[in-house]
Amino acid sequence: MANIIVTSMLLLGGAATVQALTGMDYRLASFFIPWGVILYTAAGGLKATFIASYIHTAIIFGVLITMITMVYIKVYSSDEIYNLLDNTVSASPEQCAEVYSYSNGTSFYDEATYACGAVSGNNSGSYWTMVSSGGLMFGIIYIVGNFGTVFVDQSYWQSAIAAKPTSAARGYLLGGICWFAIPFSLATSLGLTST
Repeated sequence: MANIIVTSMLLLGGAATVQALTGMDYRLASFFIPWGVILYTAAGGLKATFIASYIHTAIIFGVLITMITMVYIKVYSSDEIYNLLDNTVSASPEQCAEVYSYSNGTSFYDEATYACGAVSGNNSGSYWTMVSSGGLMFGIIYIVGNFGTVFVDQSYWQSAIAAKPTSAARGYLLGGICWFAIPFSLATSLGLTST
């Protein structure tokens, strides 16, 4: 049962990503993603899973480096981003409607859709806080889901059993440390781009 929940969480997360990147319906993406995994696993077995992991990681790091370069170096500086987010909190609804408007003056601002003004649930409504009720809820769900992924997903156990014990221990620790850069950097750069 736990394996089904973890697999569903991973599949729906991947489908949501495909929908955000391509516009494809998430239900269709949820159908196609497993078929890709089934085909490359049937063709190459355990070796295919290792190769796919390396390729996927290379793609993720390529996107990561591109986004960080674009957001923090080419388009904005960290000081400018700080000032923009600090000013966004103090914006009135009228100012938000002005920011989100067409050239003819018609506004398409919707408080539920666009980030403008104070953030409900955050300390002082700030974007610059670690005290966030939504962030706390996401963190709890994320930690529980990922513990389930690591302890229940068979691919982690296959990789650990196939490797030498000393290599597996060092590899998992090094992989965990390296992986931290991905959600931290992508979350900040993509989050700042969307606001």
